[in-house]
Amino acid sequence: PTPPLARLRRDLSLFARYHLVRRSVRYPARELELGVVPLGFDLGAYVSTLNAYEGPFAVTTLAEVRFEGERFPILSVRSRAPAAPLGPLARRRPRVVVLAGVHGNEHAGLLAVPRILDRLAADAELVGQVDLTIVTPVNPVGAAHLSRYNGEGYDINRDFVRFDTAEARAVRHALAHPRPDFVVSLHEGPQDATFFFSNRHVPPPLASRLLARMAAGGATLATRDYFGRSLPEPGHAPMDRATYALTWAWSRALRMMPTGFYANERAIPELTLESSWRARSLEARVGPHVDLVCGLLAELREERAGA
Repeated sequence: PTPPLARLRRDLSLFARYHLVRRSVRYPARELELGVVPLGFDLGAYVSTLNAYEGPFAVTTLAEVRFEGERFPILSVRSRAPAAPLGPLARRRPRVVVLAGVHGNEHAGLLAVPRILDRLAADAELVGQVDLTIVTPVNPVGAAHLSRYNGEGYDINRDFVRFDTAEARAVRHALAHPRPDFVVSLHEGPQDATFFFSNRHVPPPLASRLLARMAAGGATLATRDYFGRSLPEPGHAPMDRATYALTWAWSRALRMMPTGFYANERAIPELTLESSWRARSLEARVGPHVDLVCGLLAELREERAGA
């Protein structure tokens, strides 16, 4: 076993690398300390798979990044508007942006995207009543190299103050043209089960209904987040006053900000899902991502129908 002092040093080093610096390396380094179980992701095959959805969905290249002489695309996959909707269907469709692959070594959210698209393609009514855009992979170089970081060693999810990275700028564009009604960011973490963070604009009853949908789909909901804090509701880490104050101070002092707080400051609800990257079951890791996104779209459809 690791001696307590050595373990403390390791934990403090990891905390600093994850939360106190935006650029701890200068290349897409692999994460070796926290037990990430690879899922066999292949970037080239992934991009080809998503391009094949052109037709039912609009597939475009939102941005490209270069690394070692190669070009790596960041794709936008968007649902198409129904033809000439009449009556109540003429109301503006709620717009949802899903971010997959912000951290390139968190592959479950990436692998969930084709499943989400398949489920939507099979439900014409649902896809016609929501305006969905999936930005993926947000960090294509990291995804190709099983790295949390981009090709320059930046943690993209700490770059929503300075926007030094092309990847963060691409997400900023996706969240501005036009402004979404909801954002979902798909991640993984070292905890033993699944939970999501919510910012201050996510209604608690909606969060509870989404958790119920995830549990019905087979997700094991965490009772603690990856910091070890007890969750007030299994699977849900809401942004309370203390969390908001700490994140606000962090963003001002270190000029670092994740997407959840960036959306929060613009009054956009965001959920950040965290499945367990230690699980070896593909279904246990990918399923909750599919159920959360599709569950949210169904909830927004029902809300729209009752408006």
